[in-house]
Amino acid sequence: MAHDDLHAVRRNDILTESLEDSNRPRWGYFGLAGSLAIGDNSYAPNATRRPPPENPDGEPIRNIQTKPLIKGAGPDVYFQFETPLANGDPYQDPGILQKRGKVTMLDPEAPFRPPGKVKNYKHRAPFPYEDHKDTLKDPRDVYQLHKDVMPLRQIYTNPPKKGGGGVLTKGVLFGMDEERAFPEHAPDDYEAPRQRRLEELNQHRAKLPEMPFKGMDFGGKHFQDNSELYTYDVPTHVPREPKQEIFKTAEHESAFKPSNPSKKGLVHGSFSFPDYLEDPVPGGALRRPPPEGEQPPAFRLGNPRVNPKPTPSVVSMTRNMRSERPSSFARPTL
Repeated sequence: MAHDDLHAVRRNDILTESLEDSNRPRWGYFGLAGSLAIGDNSYAPNATRRPPPENPDGEPIRNIQTKPLIKGAGPDVYFQFETPLANGDPYQDPGILQKRGKVTMLDPEAPFRPPGKVKNYKHRAPFPYEDHKDTLKDPRDVYQLHKDVMPLRQIYTNPPKKGGGGVLTKGVLFGMDEERAFPEHAPDDYEAPRQRRLEELNQHRAKLPEMPFKGMDFGGKHFQDNSELYTYDVPTHVPREPKQEIFKTAEHESAFKPSNPSKKGLVHGSFSFPDYLEDPVPGGALRRPPPEGEQPPAFRLGNPRVNPKPTPSVVSMTRNMRSERPSSFARPTL
């Protein structure tokens, strides 16, 4: 190679050792697989880009060249700023041409009058018309007008009764009798609802028999006889003559008897006693004595003694991965 490799000897030793120990079993490995990269730095030749050609002025050739983005809504942002079409246009709105000037009233009170023509009203009542003018009345005149006038009585009531606050005299309270005395106290028992309920239950239990009723009929019958329920005297079907069935029986000398009747009994029947067999293990099975010394605890399903982490962070370190699989990190030698 063109440049010197300072770690070529060490790298060759690691590669040789990894090739020798590649088939030796190791402990279980769970986690990220080892990297397939060879070494930390690659000695492969790096491709370098060719510098772009330059023009005689010293700048590279460019196909498209743009300016930085211009922001805003001013005339220098758009490609071309268009002036409004209304500038210099002789057309004017008819409302502007027919606009009236300020109206000046000859009578200053004209804006406060109602619209339309004022009608002239003629008083035709028998009594003379008096102009109301101001509606405000003088209190002195009103007093002198109603001083000697007594209005008619509309509601007749008795004088109010006084009492209360510990003074419960007769005629003060709203009682039922003429004296209107204070009502007598009526005691209310707290257990009154419970006592009434017990009395109702006792009356109900007194009417019950000693034993509940038990009927001997299985039920499932009608409330009347079947002959009364299903009998119908009026014919409803096509009349047909009933056919008389004639059965002819054969007369034999003796009753039928099979030639090979079935066997009966426990010995000669189909379910006979089995043959006697001796006990293959005399005395029965014996329980094995427990082993001597200290024994490990019994195995329990789903309860391992050690709970290792499935992906330990130690195996993911680059140094541990290199010591575990040096063949993946070895550098080739030419």
